[in-house]
Amino acid sequence: MTILVTGSSGFIGSNLIRFFQKKNIKFFGVDKVFNPYFKIKNFAKFNLNNKSEILRLFRKQKIKKVIHLAALPGFVNCHKKPKKAYEDNVSATLNLLTACKSFGIKDIIVASSMGVNNFYKNPSIYALTKIACENICRSFNKIYKMNIKICKISNVFGPYSLHKLSSVHAFIKQIINNKKIQIHKKGMQERDFIFVEDVCKKLYLSLNSRKPFEEFKINNNRYLRIIDLLHILNKISKKTISYEFVKTPSGYDDTVYNKKILKEKKDLTKKFAITYNWYKNTYNIK
Repeated sequence: MTILVTGSSGFIGSNLIRFFQKKNIKFFGVDKVFNPYFKIKNFAKFNLNNKSEILRLFRKQKIKKVIHLAALPGFVNCHKKPKKAYEDNVSATLNLLTACKSFGIKDIIVASSMGVNNFYKNPSIYALTKIACENICRSFNKIYKMNIKICKISNVFGPYSLHKLSSVHAFIKQIINNKKIQIHKKGMQERDFIFVEDVCKKLYLSLNSRKPFEEFKINNNRYLRIIDLLHILNKISKKTISYEFVKTPSGYDDTVYNKKILKEKKDLTKKFAITYNWYKNTYNIK
């Protein structure tokens, strides 16, 4: 059985490929760019908006299941490029699912985001595209009797993430380069952070689960304030971190959700440290 992983050159995709390699799980990766961190033997480079390439892949490879991670990520990227956000997120997903239907591939996971849940109170182009994809999945399930599972993921962090702009990765890069960190508002925004390896495990288990469900979450249900995250990274780095509070730039979500803030957990701090050390030991960031 071969599992197709779209977005295999991205952050979660790279970690998922490594997870599969360690577990000797057969996979095939697809992305519109080559993986910047390591070479993938079972890989095809093309854009999912190229319908003929998707069909060619399914004819050639014995794909049985799909984990669809490919997308234009982030609030800011989608805010700045709404047309590209539609093409990479909505159109590409529709093309992929249509091809899956044609080849009888029913077991599919489509990645979404916890950020969708706040869309009507705090609209964004990113969440809009994710909601559209979720509705496509629900429609295909009902109309074509497929088994597409919508996966809502919280704030993921971990290695193979040099391109990421989210708080954990941005803060680490700024700390290593001894740059002043800018924190939106007063840093009281709560976020549910989860380590990428934990995400990979849950994705694989959910893909192969026999229990019928259409939507599931991958999160810790542990909330940290952004300012608390900074203090944790301060301890890990053993540096004197300089920071300032700034107005939130257009496109970012700075909503304060008023969730219960849990005390710092040692296992989560350990995973922040793994991420920090990956950046410190692997790359000379400039």
